[in-house]
Amino acid sequence: MHIIQPPLFDFEEFVRDRRNDRLAIVLEALPAERLIAALERERWTGRKGYWVRGMWAALIAGVLNQCESVADVARLLDRDKDVRTSCGFSRGNQPGEYALRRFLKKLVRRQDLLEECFAGLVGRLRELLPGFGAKLAVDSTDIKAHSNGHRKVPSDLDARWGAKGAGHHAEPAPYLIRGPKGDNQAKKRDLYWWFGYKLHLVIDAAYELPVSFMVTPANESDTTQARALLKKAAPEGCKKKPEAVIMDKGYDSQDNYRLVFSEYGAAPIIPNQGERGR
Repeated sequence: MHIIQPPLFDFEEFVRDRRNDRLAIVLEALPAERLIAALERERWTGRKGYWVRGMWAALIAGVLNQCESVADVARLLDRDKDVRTSCGFSRGNQPGEYALRRFLKKLVRRQDLLEECFAGLVGRLRELLPGFGAKLAVDSTDIKAHSNGHRKVPSDLDARWGAKGAGHHAEPAPYLIRGPKGDNQAKKRDLYWWFGYKLHLVIDAAYELPVSFMVTPANESDTTQARALLKKAAPEGCKKKPEAVIMDKGYDSQDNYRLVFSEYGAAPIIPNQGERGR
């Protein structure tokens, strides 16, 4: 007599209960089909032919697990069976750092589709969240490059020195940029330097969710990026226009006041820097 062994658990419930369920939720929510389709039309990444969806899932898993580098993502896949399985890889057949770097370079070349994916998410938030985009906050944050800016020819040719704080000079003071201790001393003086980039962000002030972004070399001024950021945050044809735009004193300029008030009909909330050159 043939007896069929009943299942020990419901498979779908098992998948939902796993601790990496959030990865599946994020991947399902991302409108990345056009991006993935474009990447699948290219040659496979790596000698073993790692599939595009698995590589994409691995990078998203790295973000969710706060990996700081591609090498960290490779180590995550190696040590965490749940993440590895969720991405569709088996032990010993997961991509290494080199393959992940190659895939990341392909993503960079598809920046237009990446931004389209981000814009799709923002569009869905406008539909789901009441008042989303009404009150916007604009600011920037530093991104340190994995490169030594003191070298005559740094390995990252696009990175630049940037400064934050009142009264910073044109060139970085050496005693302010020698490791974490120097950085901490500089921050206490309201002045610190870094070698890398700036992430310029527009955030919905009520929901604390990003609306638009730009990445520039660290030496780019904040105030010059306001127009492009707001154009992305409230594009032509957008039914919901901002009611107020909040910026810090780094954006204090007549151009930005006119931009917010005249072109968007919103209230500009920008602290005054006071007397110039003080």
